[in-house]
Amino acid sequence: MKYEEYKPWFLKRYKRTSSFLTAFAFVLSDFVTIMLCIGAGFFIVNAVDRHFINFKSFVTYWTYLPFFFVVYYIFKLYPGILMVASEQLRGFFIANAFMFGGIALSIIVETNEREYLAVGFIVAFGFSTFSLPLSRSIARKWVYSKFSWWGIPAVVYGQGEMVRNLLDNLLDNPSLGYDPVAIVTENEPGVDSYRGIPFLHSIEESKRLNSELNIKMAILIPEDDNSAEYRHLVITTLSNFRYNIFIPRLNFYNTISMTIKDINGTLGLATTHHLTKGYNMAVKRILDLVMLFFGCMLLLPVMFLIALLIKISSPGPVLYRHERIGKGGKTIRVWKFRSMVLDAERRLESLLASDPKLREEWENNHKLQDDPRVTTIGKFLRKSSLDELPQLLNILIGEMSFIGPRPVTTDEIEKYGENFDYVFSVKPGLSGMWQVSGRSDTDYAERVAFDSYYIQNWSLWLDIWLIFRTIGVVTTGKGAR
Repeated sequence: MKYEEYKPWFLKRYKRTSSFLTAFAFVLSDFVTIMLCIGAGFFIVNAVDRHFINFKSFVTYWTYLPFFFVVYYIFKLYPGILMVASEQLRGFFIANAFMFGGIALSIIVETNEREYLAVGFIVAFGFSTFSLPLSRSIARKWVYSKFSWWGIPAVVYGQGEMVRNLLDNLLDNPSLGYDPVAIVTENEPGVDSYRGIPFLHSIEESKRLNSELNIKMAILIPEDDNSAEYRHLVITTLSNFRYNIFIPRLNFYNTISMTIKDINGTLGLATTHHLTKGYNMAVKRILDLVMLFFGCMLLLPVMFLIALLIKISSPGPVLYRHERIGKGGKTIRVWKFRSMVLDAERRLESLLASDPKLREEWENNHKLQDDPRVTTIGKFLRKSSLDELPQLLNILIGEMSFIGPRPVTTDEIEKYGENFDYVFSVKPGLSGMWQVSGRSDTDYAERVAFDSYYIQNWSLWLDIWLIFRTIGVVTTGKGAR
């Protein structure tokens, strides 16, 4: 499509290119959530003793909200599109600690016998840290993305399968907040559109998308990062678009978090293996023990019921241990609820010998999608991931963590190739990046990418976010298996 044809197409569909409405939508959901958190804090204090605090008075504190929004802006929580979830959680925690802590402190310092008001705001802080990211997620997925004003127009530069995968992702998930409005490439002259998104076949003409139509966002997917054509494209978009997102092709180095270092005028890219630092490992271990304490209080009755159902439904032990590979290649014995018949190994050998398709599936993934060895109760346990609850014992003795790479069998080591030592330089986890991805069809290269990203980008906030994601995918049954 020529630019002259594209311009009326765009103007007919898009009346604005600003992120203002999108950011304002988040301000609105934040407003409601903050007030509900303050109300919940006051309600709890009031429930202890109704003389401590007037529950209904929480509505009078809306005057603090403009200061919340200013602080959120400082912490880059607006416009809030495509924020890394762990960074959003961290941002809200620090910003809310500053705001709620400051309000509580001012009440204690400036007033007499009103300490319970301060307690109400401190309780509200506890609610807000997790309620705000959750409310944003719900609002944009179930409310905002249904409206035409939602999202920021973006131009996509590139070609081939990666571009189409990106477009599918953005178009199928409008809650992400970027609305692809044009595809620019000079290497697919015979293609006019993809899923209704027009192709423009001139990089030079694409400059007018910003200068005349005021589109501010460009997303680039390179065919060859080192080519002169790509360098020209990067300079073009940097010169003409306010915001640029570069999406590298999947490889090991793309998953590493890097910072810039200046070596006396020479540019260097530095990376840190955070989970080799003693204090980081100590923080992670403390989080595991805290989660284990509260998790056991909630899950022990569930585990007892599961054990009873297994015992009733099929003969054999309730638990079984299977050898897996742990940190540093050390063999560990991982506990699970038994979900298979007793002679599972003999049946597997027979199945693989008689069915070439099943053998190929097993050799590729070391699992069968429709495994006939699984018992009736075992199918439910596997689908819900409840069969892995006994691994809380492995976490208790320090062999595993709540979050980490998936523990693998000895036969799977070769699938990781030279990446094995790197991926298993940390403890394996009960859950992890791959498990919460919702994708069960990932190959080992993608699993390595997930695990590498987790290791190099580890933070306490990433672990906390993945724990909450795990709870979500377990309750909805959408986790990878």
